[in-house]
Amino acid sequence: MNSETRDHSLRHIVLLSVGAFCISFAAIFVKLIGGEIMGPTAIGFWRVLLGAIVLFGWASLRRHRMFPGWSTLRWLIVAGFIFFLDLFFWHKSILYSGAGMATILANTQVFGTAILSFLVFRERPAWIFWAAAISAIGGVVLLIGVGSDFEMSSLYLRGVVFGLLTGIVYANYLVTINYAGRRLGQIDFVVLMAWVSFFSAIFIGIAGLIEGEPMLPPTGYAFGVLLALAIVAQAFGWWAIASSLPKIEGSRGGLILLLQPVLATIWGILFFAEGLTIVQGIGAFVTLTAIYVGSIRRGRVPITQ
Repeated sequence: MNSETRDHSLRHIVLLSVGAFCISFAAIFVKLIGGEIMGPTAIGFWRVLLGAIVLFGWASLRRHRMFPGWSTLRWLIVAGFIFFLDLFFWHKSILYSGAGMATILANTQVFGTAILSFLVFRERPAWIFWAAAISAIGGVVLLIGVGSDFEMSSLYLRGVVFGLLTGIVYANYLVTINYAGRRLGQIDFVVLMAWVSFFSAIFIGIAGLIEGEPMLPPTGYAFGVLLALAIVAQAFGWWAIASSLPKIEGSRGGLILLLQPVLATIWGILFFAEGLTIVQGIGAFVTLTAIYVGSIRRGRVPITQ
């Protein structure tokens, strides 16, 4: 590898690391204003609405074609609906079970993605994937507190269920995006995420109205956090990961992406005093290791939550 190739690879590694760092704050932003200030559904609505505005503006500045065509748009509506479900579950999981816990559970999507990819694309996982999946199940059992002296409230258990549902729904989202891309050709990722964010905002807005949740940010502080969530995580973080990940070998990319759940857990401890028992810590390590092994099958790494 010559120096120019090394520099090119290093730039993508740095960009991927920055992207993982940015999206590690997504759960923290949600928890900063979630609960008494704003509800989880309202936060999701502003996250994707402001994110769509930023992404459409960004795509316009880059002179990308904004309208992908009606056949593509149908798939993006489906993706937007699935992404709405993802945020609907995940934001609740963050508030009920904690930022780190919710993020680790959401990243179990790598196993659902592999199984769905086998059913849709006939991509057969290697035996090591199934070993990782079984290990992840054991890790999650320990992570949620089984076998430790951790007191599990009904609200906490609801958060765990929502976190696992997030992983299932997000796996469907990734496979839908992949399927649409294979059928309809390549579409610029910024434009794709702008439309997905826009349609997600519509569905989340409807859900918020049904729930009767106040949708307007009550303070300038709340709006500032929402804007940071939209720009840092929804727009820039996603772009950094999507643009750099395909240019990095799978094993390295999978390892770098583990920064997101690890950092989210650290931020949860630092900002909100979210602690893990020794048994939960072991469970987190086993789960993250299994996620890494499961994510690098055939050198392909799904984008993290």
